[in-house]
Amino acid sequence: MRQDYELKNFFPIQFYEFRCNQTLLDDTLELLQDLEYGSYNEPAGVLTSADIHTKEEFTPLMSWFQECIDTIHFDTGIDCDRLAVNKAWANQSVAGSGHRHDAHRHPMSYLSGIFYLTGGAPTVFVDPLFQREWASFHLDGTIGQELTYHGGHGGLIVFPSYVIHASLPNMDPVNRFTIAFNTFPRGNVNSGAHGQPMARVEVESWNKKLGPLRLDHYARD
Repeated sequence: MRQDYELKNFFPIQFYEFRCNQTLLDDTLELLQDLEYGSYNEPAGVLTSADIHTKEEFTPLMSWFQECIDTIHFDTGIDCDRLAVNKAWANQSVAGSGHRHDAHRHPMSYLSGIFYLTGGAPTVFVDPLFQREWASFHLDGTIGQELTYHGGHGGLIVFPSYVIHASLPNMDPVNRFTIAFNTFPRGNVNSGAHGQPMARVEVESWNKKLGPLRLDHYARD
């Protein structure tokens, strides 16, 4: 099912902003309260619950994530059978704790997403073409080497996985909950000569029965 989005040209790179319905947001936030979290981000302190894509109760959320990725897949003409949402994890930064994500990227992923369930500290995205900041003369309309962004309650931002990002220390009086996910091509990838793909890939995903993208489901009205 096609999902509406707003195209965000940052740096400029194409980011995709989606928004989920209130019911899915409320149900997911309730599920996050019952997860077990570990401290995998010391000394930054963010608490993480890994591999939520394997939990049946998160299937409605994973399905929505996949629909968002499928919409981007159709609109950009990605050359693979399916760009699968293949890994997702939940993050919690305790209110007033100063917990943050250090600068990082997501290797072995094509597109990544951050889903914001609450308020709290924003994400910082870093311009990958940092040489622009060194130029003595440029007129490309860039807004600087870093950009702070928060999707608001129920907002999802999807971006190329190579983009370095972090989060500011959470000093707000609210527990900051986000869910992040990665994607990886599945099935036939990159058409080659004589109709032969350059690779055939099987990859873990939230749905073992995920098949090729049905283009008729995602055509524009």
